[in-house]
Amino acid sequence: MPNAALKAAREPASIRYKNPGAMWGGKHANTWGAVSDVVLKDGQANHIAVFPDFVHGAAAQFALWKVSYCNMSLAAAIRKWSGHNSSAAYMAFLGRHVGITAQTWITPALLASPKGLALMQAQAQWEAGKPYPMTDAEWRQAQALVFPDA
Repeated sequence: MPNAALKAAREPASIRYKNPGAMWGGKHANTWGAVSDVVLKDGQANHIAVFPDFVHGAAAQFALWKVSYCNMSLAAAIRKWSGHNSSAAYMAFLGRHVGITAQTWITPALLASPKGLALMQAQAQWEAGKPYPMTDAEWRQAQALVFPDA
């Protein structure tokens, strides 16, 4: 395998598949441009949607939070997102990186704000296990696709 292909294969799935939130494929992901759904070899048969670029993957992440995770606390949202998989550590990581607490209420206004941007960036870092390779401009572009009036 050439070095570039080997390096790409070592990247976390959320980076390889341009899916910052590591969301599953399906109707929602397809709405935001997902081109495929891959079953991960993680021992849990988890899936991940494949996006054509980072911006559309991040927009799908913002949009999924907007439609499925609003009107709940951060702690409840992370329990739901992660399927109760390391949710306490996940929530604590997000809280430290964003400056919010487990009791912070997730709303469209929060997601459209700078804190919402920081939340999605921190989530992407958690999912990848390292800083996510998107620029701040790309993150703002993704946020604007979902919250054009913000």
